[in-house]
Amino acid sequence: MSEKNIVLNPAKKNRRKVIRSIIQLIIVVFLAVILFRVVFLTEKKVEETVPLENKDGFIALSYFGVSRGESPKYVSKENLKKQLALLESQGYQTITQQDVLDFYQKNKPLPEKALYLSFEDGRTDSSIFAQNIMEDLNYNATMFTYANKMDTRDNKFLKPEDLLLMEESGYWELGSNGYRLTYINIYNDKGQSLGVIDENNVSNKTTIEYYNHYLMDFVRNQYMIPSETRQEMEKRIQKDYKLMNDIYEEELGEVPKAYAIMHANSLYNSMDPLVESTNDKQIKDMFSMHFNLERGAYNDADADLYNLSRLQVSPYWSTNHVMMKIRQASKQNVEFEVGDHERAKEWSVINSAAEFEENEITITSAPSSEGRILLKEELPEQYNINFAFKGNVVGQQSIYLNYDEKNNSYIRIALIDNEIVVSEKLPGAGVVEKERFPLNEIQWNEEEYAFNKATVYDYQDTQKGSRIDEEEYPRNLTKTREFNIAVNKDKIKIDIDKELSKTIQVNPDIQGSQIGFGALFSKKETSHEQYADDIYDTIIENILITDVNDHTLFTNQYTNFDKVKHKTMTLFNNVVDFFIETF
Repeated sequence: MSEKNIVLNPAKKNRRKVIRSIIQLIIVVFLAVILFRVVFLTEKKVEETVPLENKDGFIALSYFGVSRGESPKYVSKENLKKQLALLESQGYQTITQQDVLDFYQKNKPLPEKALYLSFEDGRTDSSIFAQNIMEDLNYNATMFTYANKMDTRDNKFLKPEDLLLMEESGYWELGSNGYRLTYINIYNDKGQSLGVIDENNVSNKTTIEYYNHYLMDFVRNQYMIPSETRQEMEKRIQKDYKLMNDIYEEELGEVPKAYAIMHANSLYNSMDPLVESTNDKQIKDMFSMHFNLERGAYNDADADLYNLSRLQVSPYWSTNHVMMKIRQASKQNVEFEVGDHERAKEWSVINSAAEFEENEITITSAPSSEGRILLKEELPEQYNINFAFKGNVVGQQSIYLNYDEKNNSYIRIALIDNEIVVSEKLPGAGVVEKERFPLNEIQWNEEEYAFNKATVYDYQDTQKGSRIDEEEYPRNLTKTREFNIAVNKDKIKIDIDKELSKTIQVNPDIQGSQIGFGALFSKKETSHEQYADDIYDTIIENILITDVNDHTLFTNQYTNFDKVKHKTMTLFNNVVDFFIETF
């Protein structure tokens, strides 16, 4: 029957509505059953007896959120699983809040490799996607929540009944991020004061240039002069803690032991002394411990129980990036993910960690230095190489050509902050830049906007306008760049994304026969980030090296069968993601 006939036939039209409604109901019920089973029908955590000999300290990791797939804001469940499984395989065992208290208050030792795991913001998706992983590893974690989020109809946030069931399972303990997520002393990029705004009423965070969190400062007027007296400030902050206390006691029966103030690193550092004193008293009256810092992953035995630190894992970090961060902070002998060991045997790894997975290689640099991998197989004088760089735009991804490991000479083509920089190094000499080519500007939107603007500022700062350099890209922005390079004895032809084609003359003194790839962080003096990461991931995909007769010398590309399999799985995952996001 045609659409016209259906419109003229109400019975048919209604039947169609009923069928559509039934299908939608089945899908919703199906997803609800899955979520219910994932969240609530869990086994009780098995308590393990482990030797307690560690008197040195523990690492602390925190995740802002967990998503089903890739996301600019939240770590994917796949990456979370890889990171935690690698730690578990090395003997890292999660510790409870009571373990932390006993360690500092009673000098009770911890497991040799102790891990305090937490998730912040009280998100429902974090609990759903993390639950199975924690069950598999027999890990426990703290779920930090905002008290006022528990009293809303927003299903993104966990409700008291969910939290109590999670706590009962033994896999979860409860913590608090405070009462609310509200901004004060807000200015836009034109220097105009916007006053106080709750996060839920900020539709576009890019319109905000300066802000502070609710408990971090006096409320100030348009000239950044306090608009409240000391007594009013104290009363406002005390009221916020009181509201938080009342909700937790009413809904959960008690206030959680652990606290993580929003935002990190201000209390006991840059906060106004009067505001600091008010917060300090409230926190110590209500909580047993406070994760105040977000700087490093390690807390040693001399750390202050009310000034503990946790590492907030960025969604775009590779598994080895997290391991490198842990090693950097703790000095522990952390092992790295290798991936395909047979693939790994084909490369030498220098000052870095490298993961070989299917058609992709990820190089993670050591802190503040370049990481490098070299293909052990020597190449002829003439060959072609195709590959793609997929790492973050801000950073340095390099390919080394004519590499002579013995004499340390090479030609380097580097993709640095969306520019191509060609350099050469002769035996016994330093690196000399030969050419520099900017690439077309990359478009990005507020989804990639991850700058942390909450910082110390005064009225003069607010009148300077935007702190963002228009040519500066967000650190979490990724961009795939396709490279095609033809290497000859006396010249190298470079083609990138059909937008850049250049030929470079080769110095006859640089005649090595190896290739390599490099990873290095990009050092920038920024005022809108609390600190810059000095570890970087270079991601190389689909390497194909062929000789002049088009014979393959090396490749890690998918076979045709693998391509079909990969595309099918990607399509399936996209469909599932659509239903999760839509319903």
